[in-house]
This record gives sequence, structure tokens and C-alpha cells, in this order.
Amino acid sequence: MSSRPKSLLKTLRRKRNSRRRFRPRLCGVRKRLTNTADGGRVQVGISQKLQALKSLIPARDGEMKTERLFKETAEYIVFLRAQVEILQRLIEFYGTDEKQKSV
Repeated sequence: MSSRPKSLLKTLRRKRNSRRRFRPRLCGVRKRLTNTADGGRVQVGISQKLQALKSLIPARDGEMKTERLFKETAEYIVFLRAQVEILQRLIEFYGTDEKQKSV
């Protein structure tokens, strides 16, 4: 059989099991610290961040899965970039009046 005494084996098993028992679980929603407007820090979960992201995207009907939310966000960013570029080109094309430049 084993060359180790039974009491030593029990002790080793107990130590190994106790390490497993107190290890923090990685599953579930993790919370991270986020800066607040007043300079403080608050714990915010992933679901709260997703809700904040949903509030920035133009309204759609019904619930949206996370994957769809990310796709909608990416499309909205592309739309906003295009809009900025168009407005910049309009400014370049029309320019400003000479009277407005001197004021």
C-alpha cells in the first residue's frame, strides 16, 4: 500500500479540500469600481453597464440580447462618424462669411 501514514494522508486531503472551499468563485456577475460624476467610486455590475449602453442607443422595441446590443452599438458608432464627416465637409464647402471672420 502507501508508505505514508493514514493520519498524514487525512491531513493532506483536508488541506487540499479547504483550499477548494475558500477559493472565490469566478462565475456569476463580477462587479468593478467605476468613477462617479462627483469623483467617488461605486461598484457597478455588468448588467448595469449594459443598461447604460442601452440608454445611449436609439430606442428599439422589446428586449435586446447582449450580442444584438453590441451590434447595434457598433452600427450607431459608424452612423455617428459618418454624420460628423458630412457636417465637417459642409463646413469646409460653405465656409464662413468674411464678416463673421472679422468679428
